[in-house]
Amino acid sequence: MTLITTGAIAGRSEGSAGHPDRRDFLRVSALAGGGVLLGAYTVDQAAAALPGAPGQLAEFALNVFVRITPDDVVTIVSKNPEIGQGIKTSLPMVVAEELDADWERVQVEQAPLDTEKYSSQSVGGSNGTPRNYDLMRRMGAAGRRMLIEAAAEMWGVPAAELGTEPGAVVHRSLGRRATYGELAERAAAVAPPDLESVPLKDPSRFRIMGTSVGNVDTPAIVRGQKLFGVDVTLPGMKYAVFEKCPVFGGRVAHANLDEVRAQPGVRDVFVVEGGSDLNGLLDGVAIVADSWWEANRARGALRVEWEEGAHATDSSEGFRARAAELWRGEPETVERPDGDARGALAAAAAVVEADYDYPSSRTPAWSR
Repeated sequence: MTLITTGAIAGRSEGSAGHPDRRDFLRVSALAGGGVLLGAYTVDQAAAALPGAPGQLAEFALNVFVRITPDDVVTIVSKNPEIGQGIKTSLPMVVAEELDADWERVQVEQAPLDTEKYSSQSVGGSNGTPRNYDLMRRMGAAGRRMLIEAAAEMWGVPAAELGTEPGAVVHRSLGRRATYGELAERAAAVAPPDLESVPLKDPSRFRIMGTSVGNVDTPAIVRGQKLFGVDVTLPGMKYAVFEKCPVFGGRVAHANLDEVRAQPGVRDVFVVEGGSDLNGLLDGVAIVADSWWEANRARGALRVEWEEGAHATDSSEGFRARAAELWRGEPETVERPDGDARGALAAAAAVVEADYDYPSSRTPAWSR
């Protein structure tokens, strides 16, 4: 039986920082037919050669993140799960920016769950873009450099004389231009640059990042195509809903499990004892059924008596008072030690302070 519940999808990390080693980032292999594939690399992973399906172009495989075919289509694989936060658009934008790709010729493909190829694949905490930003930039920049080297070899000129424009390498003084698709096969044989030293764009030259780009899934969403976890179906799959206490940290005292178990389509009902870790799974009642609709309908028949515990008397006023107390004290943790914030504030000619709280029925209080 396969059980699917609503919630975040997470994968394990590779390496100390959750990224593959940059020095093993790119490798080369060739396959007749044309195209190039760039991507992150883990040491024990063999380079992949990807022949085209019947009637489609074959590809030269450097690795797993970016594919360029002779018809100038650039396919960028987005490795993190997309649950509405826009990561399937933002990460490919970073790659395309440094690759100097023509965004109109970019296709975005969602990566399958494969942490051997893609390293950490997780969602939650709003850290997908900052954690992957540098790596994705370097991946795109390395691809751009390989395409420039390929054009330099083809034209017999120094690579330093060449530049790029969206989707093409150019030699402006000689008036030469080659599209990425035209260079793909030759680029597959170019040794990848060192990712630690590969030149990156000055942000003032960005033409994709920082602009308004439509969500790449919008056309599929409005057509009702299957894109999300809720669309997944597997043989024998069951669905679950989970009822938690309305008071944080409350525990189940009693629940009408037998009555709920008798509801149509329900396969099991049981109490989950979450333990004492309030940052982990909390107490509740799980209902497993043949469909989500049956599980959710059975949830309407569920009656739970809760032991609400120590947090039953918590209130917004109490949280507000505790926040003010903590604000006046020393920080419990320091996320980053950059600079001297206290010194800068002490030396400032004027300091504006504001208190905000949420949820609250009153307006924010301003002082000084």
